[in-house]
Amino acid sequence: MPKIPHVYYDKATSSYYAVASIGFDELTGKRLQKKKRGFRTQLEAKKWYNDFIARHSKKAITNSISLTMDVFLEKYFIPSYKNKVSDRTFLTFRSKLLRLKYFYRMKLVDIKPIHVKNWHTELFEANLSNNYVKDLHQTLKEIFDMAMVLGVVNENPARIVKNVSRTKCKVDFWTKEEFEAVIHTFQKDDILEHLKFITIYFLFMTGLRISELQALYWDDIDFENKSFIVSKSMFYQNRNTWQINPTKTTAGTRLIYLDDTTLELLQEWRTHQEKIGQISFIFSYNCLPVTKTMLVKAIKVHSERAGVKSIRIHDLRHSHASFLLSLGMNDLEIQNRLGHADVQTTLRTYSHLRPNAMREVADKLEGQIKLI
Repeated sequence: MPKIPHVYYDKATSSYYAVASIGFDELTGKRLQKKKRGFRTQLEAKKWYNDFIARHSKKAITNSISLTMDVFLEKYFIPSYKNKVSDRTFLTFRSKLLRLKYFYRMKLVDIKPIHVKNWHTELFEANLSNNYVKDLHQTLKEIFDMAMVLGVVNENPARIVKNVSRTKCKVDFWTKEEFEAVIHTFQKDDILEHLKFITIYFLFMTGLRISELQALYWDDIDFENKSFIVSKSMFYQNRNTWQINPTKTTAGTRLIYLDDTTLELLQEWRTHQEKIGQISFIFSYNCLPVTKTMLVKAIKVHSERAGVKSIRIHDLRHSHASFLLSLGMNDLEIQNRLGHADVQTTLRTYSHLRPNAMREVADKLEGQIKLI
């Protein structure tokens, strides 16, 4: 027989029992439950559950009425969420909690759709982007989903209020000429400048995510076969706290081949690095991984020197994709190179970089079919 919610089988007594949630203690926030044992069938247990809930629904609401958002987060949602996500995801979630303080002292049963909408207004007044507000709203939905499962509330106000629309992020990049102008501004005789140069060069020529680059060791490079395998990424918080994890998806694990010039530049950097000592990380001068802060500043400074626009670190990945497109690479080749989970991601992100593609298709079709 299919599993019936709130009904369980007791092997010791070969019988069924039901568990009904009747709310939460007003002072401690502890969940209150009523358990009834000794049923011969699932249906008997389910009937008792339905009758009990019908009789005690008002009492359940009363017991839950004082449970505030901050207590619910601390005692129920956060412990559960932390156990099912990665450290990186949980750290991102913790930063979102600051934006949920609007609801902290409110009782969950008192939070209505109008409060959620007013919360949206305050977030936009704080100049937060549509995309960030959308992510915050999704978090609120998940919190209320758990509250419903636990019987604290009867509806999810975040689901009633529609989420905001996501704004498509602008894909910025350097052209080949802009990239050349930037890399010519580095003085590689200085160890730090050399590190910045090789890091930015490698990101442009491989399309790696910064977290993937930070996790690369010299042992990962196969100089003989001119390749390396992307199989891990780094979760970096600060110089004292960082960890290396497997890539997030199966598609993220990939083999990347390197051109001869990039290999030569890596060897040149390795020689310079070895003057300091034996360092396992490729992109390091002090046995610690290169940081985003260093690269952000380097891109800004050297862009100004070269007289080209400054871009984000992640835009070097877009720059690589644009460079591949200019060389005539197809979508599947780019998908595999960048480690996208599916080709649709590649198409959505980079299709606009070749606006003449559809016209080129028509030009190639011209004259292919003989009518006589």
